[in-house]
Amino acid sequence: MNSIRYFALFVFLCGLLTTGLHAQTTLVSFTVSGKVSTPENTGIANVVVSDGYQVTTTNAKGEYTMQSMNFAKHIFISVPADYDIPHKGNIPRFYKSIKGTTSDITINFTLIKKEKDKKLVFVVMADPQAQIPADMKRFTAETIPDIETLKSSYPDDVTFIGMTAGDLLWDAPKMYPDYAKAFEQLTFPFYQVIGNHDYDQTVKGNDYESSHNFESHFGPTYYSFNRGDCHFVALDNIIYNTRPDYQEEISREQLDWLQQDLKYVDKEKLIIISMHSPAYRRDGKKILNNTAELVKILKGYKVLIVSGHTHRMNKAVVAKDIVDYTLSPTMGNSWAGDFNVDGCPNGYGVFEIKGNQLVNQYYKSTGQSKDYQMKVYPAGSVPELPKSVVAHVWNYSQDWKVEVYEAGNYKGKMTNTTGYDPDAYDFYLGAQKPARKPKLEPAKTSNLFYYTPKDNKSEVKVVVTDCFGNTYVEYLNRISD
Repeated sequence: MNSIRYFALFVFLCGLLTTGLHAQTTLVSFTVSGKVSTPENTGIANVVVSDGYQVTTTNAKGEYTMQSMNFAKHIFISVPADYDIPHKGNIPRFYKSIKGTTSDITINFTLIKKEKDKKLVFVVMADPQAQIPADMKRFTAETIPDIETLKSSYPDDVTFIGMTAGDLLWDAPKMYPDYAKAFEQLTFPFYQVIGNHDYDQTVKGNDYESSHNFESHFGPTYYSFNRGDCHFVALDNIIYNTRPDYQEEISREQLDWLQQDLKYVDKEKLIIISMHSPAYRRDGKKILNNTAELVKILKGYKVLIVSGHTHRMNKAVVAKDIVDYTLSPTMGNSWAGDFNVDGCPNGYGVFEIKGNQLVNQYYKSTGQSKDYQMKVYPAGSVPELPKSVVAHVWNYSQDWKVEVYEAGNYKGKMTNTTGYDPDAYDFYLGAQKPARKPKLEPAKTSNLFYYTPKDNKSEVKVVVTDCFGNTYVEYLNRISD
């Protein structure tokens, strides 16, 4: 028992270096024990339990014991794949707060048995980021109902699970209750991940304390759970000092926790990580300071990472068997219109999973069909390409094909270029617009493709094929069949 106590002390002291806690704060050790059981009080064995620093499992009777310390904020469980996720208003409740505890404590959890999911749809929003009531009204009236409508379009044997990849709000903590209430419209649990705008900007130089608003509504800033043949992990990869001063980095205590957590996860499981900052930007430059350490811990697993933060769509191969999808903001930009400054529509990512395999992925534009994956503009829409038809394929990655037909004849691949989306250019350019935030200006995207037709009156068909074999088709001057 003493060795456990000394180990805990060591881990907590290491954590002080990154949490912003005062080095002279007194460390107090205590015992946490409890039981994970069904409503009938039948113990559930092998449930992973953690205080964020140490990880253990329940015994055959569903009981656990661990040594914790007064800096631990929560006791939480990694919900097994064959049990329902406990939630309130579709906000998961897999944790109990213990912040400030200095004496032995008992923490119990109750789970309800279910069948293990075979087909999953993982919905991820990035940067919904409401700042004022008008933004929240749009989020509540547009985004959330759109997600529930999407769910209703799938068969009943498909299980939905959701996460928001950070920046739930834009430095507006008083709106957390409204944000949480919006999820009551859904019929499935939606987990939350912390982003740089979710910290309390009035708490400076103390990463440990500045996350308190998020934690009071959604619990731990890092955790895990299981659905189907997947192990889901949420990571907090922002070390916060002040609003403009933060590091995109995973703290030492989180990496230690993750290494312990994964000891209980079979290598055949698909690891799905949601974190706010991606590992790399679209231009290939690294953002996350300790990507190499994360990759080392994940070695041997197939890993899907879903992130936000950069406000630009991207797909990056981080390492062998590790792919990072970065999503465009759910808010567009500041909820100023229906698309971002680069022309990508407001929306969210959808990931279809069968067993331990990602079998499909698409970007769902709010208020549009899931087949809406591009917009084709007629010749003259882009000044730099006055004679060319231009297609904006917002979720494009290098393993996709963008091809064109003119008058029914195949003309090959369209040429990729960087430029302004015409709609975004018209909507955002100028000091007086958009009304919501006039300082916003259009930004270029590298997801434009062009083709110069021989006859501008000819039917032009653009065919996009993604890496999963889905084809999306749009026409200009379409001739009726």
